[in-house]
Amino acid sequence: MDVRDHAGAGPGREPALRTGTANGRGVLEGAFHLLDVLAAAEDGAGLSELARDAGMPKATTYRLLRQLANLGAVQQHGQRYFVGRRLARLGGAWQPDPRLQAAAREPVRLLSALTTTVTFLTVLEEDRVRVIAATRGEIREVPPVLPGSELAEATAAGRVLLMQRPDGDAVPPGFTLAEWRRAQAAFRRSGSVAADHQEVLPGVCCVAVPVRRPDGEIVASVSALAVRPAVPAGLTELVLRASREITRNLGRT
Repeated sequence: MDVRDHAGAGPGREPALRTGTANGRGVLEGAFHLLDVLAAAEDGAGLSELARDAGMPKATTYRLLRQLANLGAVQQHGQRYFVGRRLARLGGAWQPDPRLQAAAREPVRLLSALTTTVTFLTVLEEDRVRVIAATRGEIREVPPVLPGSELAEATAAGRVLLMQRPDGDAVPPGFTLAEWRRAQAAFRRSGSVAADHQEVLPGVCCVAVPVRRPDGEIVASVSALAVRPAVPAGLTELVLRASREITRNLGRT
């Protein structure tokens, strides 16, 4: 018997994704894989491009795209496909770890006030660097860093988190082997501190350090971003202090 999403059923619409297999994988698994590929295409993608990048037959890709479009997860403009409004709305409902977010709220706010920086807490979701708390203060020279947004792997926050993966020696997305080896060496020399010296954005520097649970497990990174040509004196120690305060707060909850 077919499994159907009621939102995809009705006159003139294809039934929503059925159980079964497509190109050796479950249809739901294939649909989410296709959505991952589509989400990485900032300017959308055509059918042939999506089929190639997803590793699926073109006919299977087209059928999944039609069904996802009926569900509002995909939209089509001309010959190109884009992430649909419904999927974007569901993504906006993502919630971070509430205990970690609560533990970081005041230290992140205080760090921003003391240093006149943009401060934020990030976690790693697979290989994605995700912001879960942020304070911008009075700084307007850089775009807002909002909870739920993603940061580039090459940022200080990204490097801190990617170093903590179980396969930390494997080269993550966004790095060449030489770049990753240099980043690892700098991280070890600094004692678990990563810094951007205008490598990501001209005129912007950033310091990031790990955040640990009371048992020592690294669960996040706290960062301070300064619109300065160099890292301000004393900023690293203040970021480390904020990290320790978040750990203490986690121990109280």
